[in-house]
Amino acid sequence: MDIVVVGSLSTDFIVEAERMPYKGETILGTNFSTAFGGKGANQAVAAARLEAETAFVGAIGDDGFGEKLKTNLEQNGIFCGNVETFTGEASGTAHINIYDNDNSIIVVPGTNRLLTPEVVASAHPLLEEADYVMLQNEIPVETIKHVIDFCHEKGIKLIYNPAPFIPIEIEYLEKCTLITPNELECNALFGDDVSSAVMKHPNQLIVTRGEQGCLYHDGETEVHVPSFKTTPVDTTGAGDTFNGALAAFLVKGLDLGEAIRSANMAASLSIRAMGAQGGIPTLKEWQEAMDHV
Repeated sequence: MDIVVVGSLSTDFIVEAERMPYKGETILGTNFSTAFGGKGANQAVAAARLEAETAFVGAIGDDGFGEKLKTNLEQNGIFCGNVETFTGEASGTAHINIYDNDNSIIVVPGTNRLLTPEVVASAHPLLEEADYVMLQNEIPVETIKHVIDFCHEKGIKLIYNPAPFIPIEIEYLEKCTLITPNELECNALFGDDVSSAVMKHPNQLIVTRGEQGCLYHDGETEVHVPSFKTTPVDTTGAGDTFNGALAAFLVKGLDLGEAIRSANMAASLSIRAMGAQGGIPTLKEWQEAMDHV
């Protein structure tokens, strides 16, 4: 197995408006839609569409949304033998407000909070088969720590996307192969400015900076990998696409700098359509875009 994602699934409820309402204010929106999401699911779909063999470890409810979330993963070619269904529980949801080419999001974990270390333990054989395991922060912190410890003990490469931010001890960060925060998350995790943080964690810490690209240290110098310019339709899930694509290109044998550049292209393509997964490119679409750079 190329990549195993341990993470969240959710249904996204997307409201578009010209601006955000003030406290106590009601405004009219311009559009409403639903889409498949969850940071873990988005990353898995990104990796799978770039033709990395991908499996998912997660939790859904029997509320009508859960089975659709699982089916969506399967339709993207993702192995779902370790997606657990919890009776009488609500699947995860995300409530996304789109305005002024940006977004704000409220996540309700639902069954994602039930993805405990005990549940993940049944997937240990699957994790051991992986070239890379991927983690994010929409599941319980004790599960994140459990997976980091397990992968570290077994020598399994792990990419940790610490979003949305939650506090975690530095000892766990040091056990990760790659850490991919944005600038705010980087500052909160390391208590340092971005340049100092990447210098202290060469070839491990990759800081994503939106339209400004990514920053990392290659052991000799600080490296800025620029983004690819595009006109955004919906930026939801761009960071998730970057992470899934990064893993996919590393599995394909690219060095870190080229994998980041390639993932930047995938992220830029992902914001061309509505929904966290709507614009995630296939390998063919990605290649066509790279051919025109």
